[in-house]
Amino acid sequence: MSLTRRIIPHPVSVDRQSALVREEPRETPVRAATDVLVVGGGPAGVGAALAAASEGARTMLVERHGMLGGMWTAGLVNPFFEANRGGWLVPRLISALEQEGAWTPWRYAFTFEAEAMRRVLERLFRDAGVEFLYHTLCVETLVEDGCVRGVIIESKAGREAVLADVVIDCTGDGDAAARGGAPFELGRDRDGLMQPMTLMFELEGTGQFGHESAPELFDRMAEALAASGLDYELPFGRVGYVPWVIALPRPGAAAVQLTHVYRLNALKPEDVTRGTVEARRQIAEAFEILRRIPGLEGIRLAQSAAHIGVRESRRVLGHYQLCLDDLARGARFEDAVATCGFGVDIHEPAPGAGVPSGHGAAMQPYEIPYRCLVPRDVTGLLVAGRCISGTHEAHASYRVTGTCMATGQAAGLAAARAVAAGTSPDRVSGSALRQALAQRGVQFLEG
Repeated sequence: MSLTRRIIPHPVSVDRQSALVREEPRETPVRAATDVLVVGGGPAGVGAALAAASEGARTMLVERHGMLGGMWTAGLVNPFFEANRGGWLVPRLISALEQEGAWTPWRYAFTFEAEAMRRVLERLFRDAGVEFLYHTLCVETLVEDGCVRGVIIESKAGREAVLADVVIDCTGDGDAAARGGAPFELGRDRDGLMQPMTLMFELEGTGQFGHESAPELFDRMAEALAASGLDYELPFGRVGYVPWVIALPRPGAAAVQLTHVYRLNALKPEDVTRGTVEARRQIAEAFEILRRIPGLEGIRLAQSAAHIGVRESRRVLGHYQLCLDDLARGARFEDAVATCGFGVDIHEPAPGAGVPSGHGAAMQPYEIPYRCLVPRDVTGLLVAGRCISGTHEAHASYRVTGTCMATGQAAGLAAARAVAAGTSPDRVSGSALRQALAQRGVQFLEG
């Protein structure tokens, strides 16, 4: 015999004339209270959660997808850039992938298997005692007297609150920080445009195929396109950053970085939807071109990513904003928490507009200060990953996944220290944090 159940709707009034819905005051149940709450389970989020838990903090993570890894797993983003600069938890993850046979060198970087990454990350979380929830969105940040106290989440269970002493925003888009009142920037200064989005996809049957540069593969694709008579157009010109066929650890498999969709805003669902549909169309066309290139005749399209890759959205303003001058001089900081040597990789936001992107601007390996992880105007909050404080140009360097995990582990350590001291993360000593990270194996620049 079945039991009838009912959820009582929350009272509202609908004003169609002003296109507003007015909600009655509500009481939201508290699902959990924890020391450190990490919002987002991508490279920065896994670094933050593992670091905080390793320091004894009760740690919880909420993630919108059904997997950990973010762009590594839901986005199929390869290669793993800046793998050798992270230290501490980054090499532990790499070692676990190596033991799975899921890690291999590729040119000046490394690649991994996404399915193994999902499994490895879940095992690391289980061993560290991190509590985590999948299919859960952070929809609001709880701020009391200027201090973040937790977030509102929504899932199949409805609307709930999670309280925390420290919240770490690892959403990539800076969602929790923005909803908590932290200031942010969006796009490049001159026109507000952001780098294009890319939907990664994987091929099988690539054999030993390889190429030395993006322009080389562009030329092969252009030749195949001309010979085929197909009425297709490549979504980029002859540039240095796309396209790439990236060999994966399993024999004959490759990830492809090729699709580009422009003039979109990752904070607008209609833009992300339109971009995803357009990118899948580009994949189908690109596959028909690639299989006409010698060496790729037997390829199969294995899968496209569950989530489109977003290179740029919010950049949360912190107590320091990293800029291109810092990269050019190879800046060192007393409160450094991570090191990055990746180039200024700006994919042109508006091809044909006659505005130079600054791709490949002169830079040297540089350090990222803790102040870039501490948002202005709000306490109880840290950010990590590509939404930390920096300019459009600097962001194009530190946005890569290895550096995101490195900033995440720094934020997790800082959060755990703040909890242990009964203080806010903005009061954690950056120089002491640098020293603690160095003791845990993080390497910084000399001099």
